[in-house]
Amino acid sequence: MIRIRQPLFSALVVAFSLTVSQSACADIVLSSTRIIYKAAMKDATIRMENKGERPLLVQSWFDTGDQNADPGSINVPFVATPPVSRVDAKQGQTVKVTYTGSQPLASDRESIFWFNVLEVPPKLPDSEAKGKNLLQLAFRTRIKLFYRPDGLEGTASEAPAKQQWQLRQTGGHAVIHITNPTPFYISFNSINLQAAGKRYLLNSSMIAPKSDLDEQVQGLSSRPASASIEYSAISDFGGVIKGNVAL
Repeated sequence: MIRIRQPLFSALVVAFSLTVSQSACADIVLSSTRIIYKAAMKDATIRMENKGERPLLVQSWFDTGDQNADPGSINVPFVATPPVSRVDAKQGQTVKVTYTGSQPLASDRESIFWFNVLEVPPKLPDSEAKGKNLLQLAFRTRIKLFYRPDGLEGTASEAPAKQQWQLRQTGGHAVIHITNPTPFYISFNSINLQAAGKRYLLNSSMIAPKSDLDEQVQGLSSRPASASIEYSAISDFGGVIKGNVAL
């Protein structure tokens, strides 16, 4: 179990309850948009870079999907080392991710967790803060971790093309029914339905392995005679895998 010190998590809650300007942004940048943890690996690593002008205290932990859960109450079979570190301006820190085996995970499909990085700026000296109205924010970055067992059928790069698409009419609405027969999670960057010379943007979603998902087509009430789907899915490396399917 990962234990996160409550004061830092409280800072996160306060920060996200405030309205901030569009210029506010995180200084910590991760080297990847996702972590692929293959079962044969002893551990995985991800690099954090502080692009800002000040040192930061950075805390890392995992969650199981509820981003509002108290980190101190979350039980996951992964640990991040170091869980807390100081990252100086323009410097970096490598975090090692290790599967502890404390919970058995499915062997016939991927499992998913989320990796969190919370950055907290240092308190300004009294000489700088005196007489000023200042707002210091804690920022959190959250990316997916996919645990991938050995021996899965097919490859993750082939999985988007194996999705099965159906256009249905349900309750006066057109619905796209997606079936994922593969053992891999598919994260869609965009999904578009083209029908009768019009383009309909669907919610971009993630579909779990060996599962089904329905996406309502806003603005389309009946099933057209012909249609096609254009999609882009996200690869292991954060790239785009595009496809086109006739319905």
